[in-house]
This record gives sequence, C-alpha cells and structure tokens, in this order.
Amino acid sequence: MADSAPILAAHGIVKRFGGVQALGGVDFDVRAGEVHALVGENGAGKSTLIKILGGLHKPTEGEIELRSERVSFSGPLASQRAGIGVVAQEFTLVPKLSIAENVLLGREPRRLWALLDWPALRERTSALLSELGLEADPRTPVASLSIADQQLVEIAKALSLEPTVLIMDEPSAALNESEVDRLFEVVSALRDRDVGVVYVSHRLEEVFRLADRITVLRDGERVGTHDKDSMSEDELITEMLGRELEQHEHEPREAGDGGEALLQVTGLSLDGAFSDVDFEVRAGEILGVAGLVGSGRSELTRALFGLLTPTAGSAQIDGTALAATEPRAALAAGVFLLSEDRKSDGLIPDLSVRENLFLTASPDDGGSSWRLRADAETKEYEEVREFLDIRAHSPEQPIPTLSGGNQQKVLLGRALTSKARVLLLNEPTRGVDIGAKSDIYAALRKLASEGSAVLISSSDALELSQVCDRCLVMSRGRAIRMLGPSELDEDTIVATAVRARAEEDAAS
Repeated sequence: MADSAPILAAHGIVKRFGGVQALGGVDFDVRAGEVHALVGENGAGKSTLIKILGGLHKPTEGEIELRSERVSFSGPLASQRAGIGVVAQEFTLVPKLSIAENVLLGREPRRLWALLDWPALRERTSALLSELGLEADPRTPVASLSIADQQLVEIAKALSLEPTVLIMDEPSAALNESEVDRLFEVVSALRDRDVGVVYVSHRLEEVFRLADRITVLRDGERVGTHDKDSMSEDELITEMLGRELEQHEHEPREAGDGGEALLQVTGLSLDGAFSDVDFEVRAGEILGVAGLVGSGRSELTRALFGLLTPTAGSAQIDGTALAATEPRAALAAGVFLLSEDRKSDGLIPDLSVRENLFLTASPDDGGSSWRLRADAETKEYEEVREFLDIRAHSPEQPIPTLSGGNQQKVLLGRALTSKARVLLLNEPTRGVDIGAKSDIYAALRKLASEGSAVLISSSDALELSQVCDRCLVMSRGRAIRMLGPSELDEDTIVATAVRARAEEDAAS
C-alpha cells in the first residue's frame, strides 16, 4: 500500500435509532491503495456504517477522520465533496433520465450561458461505461436497462466522482461471471491509483480474491480485523456467525423421482425477449434457469406471472391452461413471483414488516373471527421469522428500517405465506449472508419436498448447482441446453452459457 496511514478512519462509532442500537462503538479504517473488505451477517451493521461514512446518517457517538483531520458530513453531497464515493446496495438512479444524465447528475458539464454540454456529457459517460465493459448508448433511458446494467451505471456514477475513497456495497450482486471479472479489474486499477476501496460482499470468494484486510462485524460490533492471508474461509465464516456453519448436503433428484409435471411450458415466446421455450417443472423439483445478461431469464418469469404478455406458446398448471394476463390471475392459479428488484417490484415501503410479509397471503374464508385470524397470523409470522431468521424487532417495524438482506428474507417469507404451488424466484439470495443462504436453500428444498414446483432464475451458477435438480441454460432468448443432475456443477453451467454466447457472436 502506498501509505500505511489511514486515509479514512471511524473511531468508536455508535448509532441508535430510537431505542435500538445498530452500531456499538465500531472502529474501522481504510488506507490509500488498499481494498478493505467489510463482512458480516445481515443486520450486523455494515449498511449503517456505510451510510454514516457516506453522509446519510450522523453517528450518535464517535468521530470520523479524513486524512487525519476530524470531519462531520451534513449530508451525502458533503461526503462526496470530501472525496468519498458510494455504490449503494439499493440503486439511487432516476429511471426516466438517460444513462449520461444519471452518471453526472448535478455535475453536468456546461457551456456558455450555463447550457448543458451534451457532447461532453456523453463522451465522459461513454468513457466510464467502456471502463466497465458496458456497451450501451449514453442516451438510453435507465428504466429500459436490465438490473445488471443498472448496477454498472451505479458504479460508473460513483467512479465519475474520481473519489479518494470508494465504498462498494454488494456491487457484484446482480452481475454475471464476466461482468464480475471486469469489476475486479476496475477495483484493481483503483488500488493501483492509491484509491482506498471499502468492499462489502456476502460472496466470500470475492473477499479473498480482492481484499488486503477484512473487518468482521457481528450484532453491531467489530469482532476483528485481519490480514486476508491470516485466516481461512471457514475461520471467517465462524467469526461472522459466532458458530460453525451448518452444512446441508444436496443430491440432485433425477427427473423421474418427482411427481407429475406441475408447470409445463410449451413454445413460449415474447418478441424481443425470448422465443420457443419449452420446459417442465415437476412437483417436488427445483429447476434452475441460468444465462448471461440478455438471455431472457427475467422476462420469462415475468411472462409466466402475467407482468408481460407472451406472443406465442402456452403454459399449464397441473394440466390447466395458465391464463395469467395479470399478477392477480397468476396468484389465483397458485403462482408466486419473487422479483429481482426488491425495491421497485417487491417491497411496499409504507407498510410494516408484517404487512409486507402477508401481502399475497391466501385470504381467510370468512369462517373465523377477527381475533382467531389475527392470532393465526401472529403465529405464522413468528414461524416464518424464526425459520428465515428475519432480524426484526417487531412485526410492526417499518420495512425500510431493515437491512437489505433482511428485506429479502421478508420477500421470501411472502412466498411461504402465499401458499403458492409454483414459485418463480429471481435472484432469491441477492444480498443475503452466507448463513442465511444455507437456511434459505434448506427452506426451498423443504417446500419442494412438500410438493411445490420451484423455478430459480439466478446469475449465481454456484447457487444453482447447490440447490437445483436440473438447470435450463438460456442465451439471447433461446433455451440452449437442459443440464441434468450428473452435469449440475458451477463450471458446466458457466461454460455452457459463455460458449453459447461466443458461438452466437461468431455467427453474427
């Protein structure tokens, strides 16, 4: 590292929200030319610390030093002006504006008479997008981009600040393998330019690949800070959880081991997204769907749930045509969709944890009293909360006050309370810690064993290999190959998707 003195340091940071303490005297620092990983379970306090360093929250106690001088940020703009850039876990983009307008929002180049310099704006944005490997016209509206591309725009926005410290909160959560590799190249280049990088990730293979030092938070307190080479992944997991991780072995089931086909898709097409897709998911089976960005994975699940209207083909639920022209019809047919964007398409921010959890629950038949229904809901809430280890202080707690990972658990809990027979899950463990991932995988297998048909669309090939029975690989809207149980490993999934894309590029 170019300088052993911290460029940014937090001392004794305490943060309370009402009577709830989120951080209890945390010390943390990052040096110039260093990648310092910040890890911990959901609710450990990582996001709260990041928001304090980024000027969104003020610490209840403690102080922050930047270049050995004490600072206090009045807001995010003050933090940015001090040289701190933040890539937030939840996007801060304006959907109706273009990529270029988002990347340089509030810092647009101007000409005489304060007119916007559009050529300079697009040129600067194009250079940043090229650095990240994103081939997109800067004039493209952000709303039309995939979640992965929006993530890259969010990163470009932070890079445009030319920060001395860059804080990255789960930057790879929506990216595929090739995009993650490009992200790592960018992080390495920042390190070479003496930028201090704070890297937050639940993907521990990324932490060990990138980080120089690792700080572990647990229950709002710093457990320890270590040089990366001084500990193993198992030791890090134990320190994060405060216990050894319980391992759940998974043996993919053969197709004939499940029940009858619960979801059957034949020749399904949607112009501009996917075409002539065939597959089935049996009761008791978990089917994965893999593919690079632009493969049509997300659009496929949205079409099955009635958010998009297919132009050809059909889908059946237990032999009956699925006429899902809107989500309400899909829910009535026993289909549940977990969106990959929990902020825009999943959570209702004005509702409580309990209200969000039971949003799609099957309505009571009217035969029970209000008190009996309320008691049953309270009991089910506690069962789901305990099962998924949702870190909420109260069922009436506002949903925005939960960490991102715990918000994701609430959405997964909604799938449980919906009593749906077919679950369409997009990126089900995005932003979820390693301990919760293991619990979620166990929960999904339990649901399948009880007769549900589960479809998981994920950019995480390792996840698909760990939880699924089969995996459909898609590329540019086409179903390329169905991988059976004997082929279901991370390398085969990635290689199949990458090889298909390369062959298509060569043929075009």
